[in-house]
Amino acid sequence: MPFVTITATKGLSVDQKKQLLQRSSDTVAQSLNAKLAGVRIVLHELPDAHYSSGGQFGVPTVMYEIDMIAGRSEEQKASVIAALAKTAHEVTGVPLAEIRTRLTDFPNTNMGMGNGVTAKQAGR
Repeated sequence: MPFVTITATKGLSVDQKKQLLQRSSDTVAQSLNAKLAGVRIVLHELPDAHYSSGGQFGVPTVMYEIDMIAGRSEEQKASVIAALAKTAHEVTGVPLAEIRTRLTDFPNTNMGMGNGVTAKQAGR
C-alpha cells in the first residue's frame, strides 16, 4: 500500500519512464514485503531549470518519496533505500550520488484506503 512519488529531471525516454515505474514498483513490493497490487507510483518530470543540487543547475536527479503505514523495520527501510538507488541508476544512468529517497511513516488511522476507509478500519 505504499504511495510512491518519483521526481526526475527532464530527459528520460518513454521506455525509461516505463522501466522506472515498473522496476520501482517491484523493488518497493519486494523490499517492504508489500503486495504489488497495493503499490501506487506517480512520476513527475521536472522542467529545465527547476532543480538545483549544491547550487548547480542541470544536475540530473531521481528522488523518491514513499508514504507508508508505520511498522516497517529499520532493515526493510534501509533495503528499499539501497534497492531504489540501484534501480534508478540502472534505468536512468543518474549517478548514485544524485539519487535520494525519503520515507514517511503514517499511523494506520491517517492512511486512507479504497472504499473511503482508514487502513486501521481495513484491518491493517
